[in-house]
Amino acid sequence: MIIRGMNLPLIIACATIILALIVFPLIMSYKAEKKSKSDSDKSGTPKTEWDKIKEYGKQINKKTRDNK
Repeated sequence: MIIRGMNLPLIIACATIILALIVFPLIMSYKAEKKSKSDSDKSGTPKTEWDKIKEYGKQINKKTRDNK
């Protein structure tokens, strides 16, 4: 057997790393999907890139006006 020469802490570390490599992307995609749903407008349709750019421009303009 291959495991015969390995010690227990090494096996546990490898299992932990493999588990993290599987679970971490799942958590990130869940958060991104949740954020994407919250970014949709009132009618339930997701915002287009142009809408996001327009909203960002409005935020920048507001900050610039408030600083004067």
